[in-house]
Amino acid sequence: MARIMIVDDSTVMRLNLKRILTDVGHTIVGEAQNGKEACSLYEKLKPDLVTMDISMPVMTGVEATKAIVAKFPDANIIMISALNQKKMVYDALKNGARHYIIKPIDKDKVISVLSEVLLKEAAETVGPEVLSPEPKEGFEIENKEGVFHIRLFETFNSEDMTKLNMTLQGIKFIKPLKIKFDFGTVRKMESVYLNELISYGSEVIQLGGEYESYAEDENLRRLIEMKEENYLK
Repeated sequence: MARIMIVDDSTVMRLNLKRILTDVGHTIVGEAQNGKEACSLYEKLKPDLVTMDISMPVMTGVEATKAIVAKFPDANIIMISALNQKKMVYDALKNGARHYIIKPIDKDKVISVLSEVLLKEAAETVGPEVLSPEPKEGFEIENKEGVFHIRLFETFNSEDMTKLNMTLQGIKFIKPLKIKFDFGTVRKMESVYLNELISYGSEVIQLGGEYESYAEDENLRRLIEMKEENYLK
């Protein structure tokens, strides 16, 4: 799940975005009413993603985006604009914004754009292809005919879990979504990681997708099945 900052001079718009984003599991770490506040708050919070209104007092969203990206080139900023603000959207994209959403907003539109940005960010973080990190990573992902095969290795650790979780949240709303956790010959994995992975599998099923797992080691297989009984029932 992503840590998100909402920037908008409209209280109603901030409330709507907050409701949409928290309903799907994201965390709102901060809110700002204008571009100047956004710049200051971004530096303190370092959010994973920002929704940025274009027209605001004191400093516009375009100006704020330019200032934030100049200092933090990896910032993920999504512009929120009215239909008649195409030139400002173009200026924002030219100055580093990652995507945009045209008002009026709705849940499907917002989640679709956020998922696209987070998936791209995850791909850039863990590897150049969808989604294949260097061998030193504790996992790798390959999309085979619409099924995301997630291979896990003995070296899987907390840093890998953080990277993988970002990827999983990015692909969660792809439809149809099919995932397979492949533990291969892994004999042992921390229970906390298994819980997170299988919990994600449960989310996929609840969203209408398909989930399966595989492990060669009999003891690990039994442990996974036991946890799946708890999460998937």
